[in-house]
Amino acid sequence: MNARKILVVDDQTDLLELLSMSLSQEGYQVRTAASGVEAMSQIAADKPDLILLDIILGDISGIKMTTRLKNDVETAHIPIILLTAKDSETDIIVGLSVGADDYITKPFSTKVLLARIDAVLRRAYPEPTAVRETLQAGAVRIFPAGRQVFVEGVPVDVTPAEFNILLSLIKAAGSVLSREDLQIIIGSEEQTDNERVVDVHIASLRKKLGLARKIIKTVHGKGYRAVL
Repeated sequence: MNARKILVVDDQTDLLELLSMSLSQEGYQVRTAASGVEAMSQIAADKPDLILLDIILGDISGIKMTTRLKNDVETAHIPIILLTAKDSETDIIVGLSVGADDYITKPFSTKVLLARIDAVLRRAYPEPTAVRETLQAGAVRIFPAGRQVFVEGVPVDVTPAEFNILLSLIKAAGSVLSREDLQIIIGSEEQTDNERVVDVHIASLRKKLGLARKIIKTVHGKGYRAVL
């Protein structure tokens, strides 16, 4: 399989150079853009497999770009990881709400970034030979190895965090998972202690599951559980 193509969008030239070098060393095909306009032009010309997108750009916000890309049938499938500042919790929540697949706060280590990229890519482009172990709760069926979700046999496009939440709830077999538990599961405990992030993921997941959303129950004051 050819190396995955990653587009890095940030108006900090030094960061673009650092990320380009680090990702290239890992075998990715890397392109960079220093503005939203430049990024949109590159995406139109040659769609990347993943976009690393800074929330704060000089010409257009990363939130607006995410919204535009996720609402376009030609680009909605491209996973987006937002690059955010430590004090931008509101932007994080809004970004997840409009369809961003993950986020990472600045400053970040290359090791953490690579792990997040790998997780998002594995979810977006599962290996066809993945073992077909299945888990089921009501009309919802999950293929853990391929990180796929189906409702009544119809595939549902969920983000890595949403998948991890759903998988963990079903594996918990009716036991309650607290918001703190779910923050750890989605890997956000070092990013922010704002429990609203978990609630945003749950709300988005329920919306995507449609009528099957009833399998996710809120246990007031405690957290969430799955109805099997």
